[in-house]
Amino acid sequence: MRHNTNKSWLGRIGVVGLMGAALFAGPIGCETDSWMDPSVVGRWEHTPITMPILDRIDVIESRDQLPVTMSQVTPEDLMPDFNEYSIAPSDTIAVIIFELVDPGQEAAYQRQVDATGLVRLPFVGPVKAAGKTASQLEDHIADLLERRDIIRNATVSVILQNSTQNTFTVIASPLTGGTRSGLFTIPSPNFKLIDALAMANGIPDRTQRLLIIRETALSDSVSGAVPEGVGDEGDEPVEVAPPAPDDPSQLIDELLDGVDGGAGTGPAVTPGGEAAAPPAGLGSSLDSGGQAQWVNVGGEWVRVGSEKAGSQGAGISDNEAALSEVVTQRVIEVPYDRLNEGDMRYNIVIRPGDKIKVPGQQGGFVYLGGAINRPGAYNIPGEKDLTLKQLIVSGGGISAIGIPERVDLVRRIGNSQEATIRINLRAIFNGTEPDLFLKANDVINIGTNMAATPLAIFRNGLRATYGFGFVLDRNFNTDVFGRNVDGLRF
Repeated sequence: MRHNTNKSWLGRIGVVGLMGAALFAGPIGCETDSWMDPSVVGRWEHTPITMPILDRIDVIESRDQLPVTMSQVTPEDLMPDFNEYSIAPSDTIAVIIFELVDPGQEAAYQRQVDATGLVRLPFVGPVKAAGKTASQLEDHIADLLERRDIIRNATVSVILQNSTQNTFTVIASPLTGGTRSGLFTIPSPNFKLIDALAMANGIPDRTQRLLIIRETALSDSVSGAVPEGVGDEGDEPVEVAPPAPDDPSQLIDELLDGVDGGAGTGPAVTPGGEAAAPPAGLGSSLDSGGQAQWVNVGGEWVRVGSEKAGSQGAGISDNEAALSEVVTQRVIEVPYDRLNEGDMRYNIVIRPGDKIKVPGQQGGFVYLGGAINRPGAYNIPGEKDLTLKQLIVSGGGISAIGIPERVDLVRRIGNSQEATIRINLRAIFNGTEPDLFLKANDVINIGTNMAATPLAIFRNGLRATYGFGFVLDRNFNTDVFGRNVDGLRF
């Protein structure tokens, strides 16, 4: 009897212990992220947190691979330029000279500035107009008339009728709403970005940013400036040697001088003087139309940027450096979402020659596969519109055998290159690592491991019913379903 009593007490103690453990684990279990389920991700903390969203992965996307360096809006961009416009080739002007032909009468001549920057007037001859403002050209013509003893103290008026340089350009995709691409005239020095967009029929409200491209020509031959000595003092144009060589190939050779180690300069030569063949599978990347990613050092092909490559790979960017000596540019990134909400700090002044680029809204597709509940191709609505977390949620979440720490992101970093990087999805959902914007053609592959499947089978094998179950059958009570008379129920 005593032995049975001890068993009874042990049983009671065990029941009480289980009940206490259940009461203790109940509140804790509500705050537990998962129970033997590694595919569950999330933060679920009371303290709020703020994390950035990356639009570029530094490890695989260096700034050197970006098309241009973006510039932010500065206070100088909001200040209008009230300097008088300088006449340029192809401009149309009206020259009015008082009493040139008949006393008391005005003689008006409409002229277009030719490619050499000259206009030709009766009694005066060719006059250099390019590079001068309207008031400067008036004084110059009056001085010529007096020096030739035609009219003393002449009254000359120059009116700019069509200015080809005082324009801006809007570049937009044909599918970007109703935005009208084209060349537009700047009507005033204080012409703002919102006015320019209104002139182009506006842009979609969901556009997040605009790019303002400003080019500055560092060479007179590129900018179209007229060389000094052409048409001065009313004389016939003087022959001036062109700044560029007569042979166009010679100019190209000079611009590309020093880029022998870059792409398109022919096969590398080994120390023995023989042309070295590229490694297997790399022939296309060394063609003149491709981008060289490997150089030959001492008869061995090494990747550009490695320690072995050294200065051999530095010549690849010499071509860009040569082009930068001809034309430089500044690309201003304007947050249109802020401007559209009324933030006039980004309503910059449009300068002559500005090009407003409206990014397209069709981003493309990203591809989701692996241990995900709904794999497939997902559309990116536009630029910076889809993050990795949003894609995982759209795909129904990670499957029962998915491992959040084993996620591969494959991204194209060139026309014929792609890079793969491992992403810790659990850290992103926990808020310890930043989320990132997805780009067109990204591939996300959710991985698993050898323990995921046994854990999933074990979890599915455990079932528990909380509370009391009750089954109501037809044979249980006749008061509910009626009596059974001759096989019929009433």
